[in-house]
Amino acid sequence: MVTGTTPRTMERDVPPDAEIIGFDDDLITWQRPSGFSRDPNAHPEWAAAIWSGARAALLTQRHRDDNTYAGALHTPPGTVVAFRTDALYLTQPQNWPYHHQPGDYLLRGHLTDPVPAPTTEEELLTLRNAGRAALTATGQEN
Repeated sequence: MVTGTTPRTMERDVPPDAEIIGFDDDLITWQRPSGFSRDPNAHPEWAAAIWSGARAALLTQRHRDDNTYAGALHTPPGTVVAFRTDALYLTQPQNWPYHHQPGDYLLRGHLTDPVPAPTTEEELLTLRNAGRAALTATGQEN
């Protein structure tokens, strides 16, 4: 719905499909359909809830079966290199449980030698690819 006001002296400018919802000595207040109707099956708040939960899990999540916590808040200070949408880049491997459940942290790459800290996204992605290749070569993938 679109709501608008028109000066009383310009009553002819009220849109023909508008419903007058109020008036006084100076103004006419009206509303009319905007032509846009929201899809009743669309629920963007659901997607937002899922994404926010995934982002929060980067910081902390509890593994009830093991009574342990995983996430950036449970790493030694100075070990977090970067966050991505669903990934943590750390300077040390973590011994977090993996039960093949959605949301579990999965070791996707590991570099054993010291490397300079990435300062750009391109450098980070280069390190990510090298870490994945190194882990695949050792056969330690989850």
